[in-house]
Amino acid sequence: MFDSIKALSQIGPMMAKAKEMQSRLAEFQKTLPFIHATGSAGDDAVRVSANGRLEIISFEFAPSAPFSDPARLSDMCREATNAALRAVQAEVQAKMQESMGDIDLNAMRSMLGQG
Repeated sequence: MFDSIKALSQIGPMMAKAKEMQSRLAEFQKTLPFIHATGSAGDDAVRVSANGRLEIISFEFAPSAPFSDPARLSDMCREATNAALRAVQAEVQAKMQESMGDIDLNAMRSMLGQG
């Protein structure tokens, strides 16, 4: 019974934190197109850049790219793209943690039964 009362007393502060988090997330989402990361393959023969929305924004090919070997070039494009996406995901996660500041995302997940 006391646990239920204690849980009810935490609803107000939890809702305030949730609203604050929602506001911060909305602001953070506006920055996603401006977060960029690059991945490469074949000693930079292929370079791919992605943004925080996980959109590919550029492909660059060095003169040393294996244009005469489509299978190898395709593999390098895939490898560079995956590297760019992993890098931008890590950057987004780091910037999200930074923008959330004092909000403990793990505690919020636990309170919502998702942790």
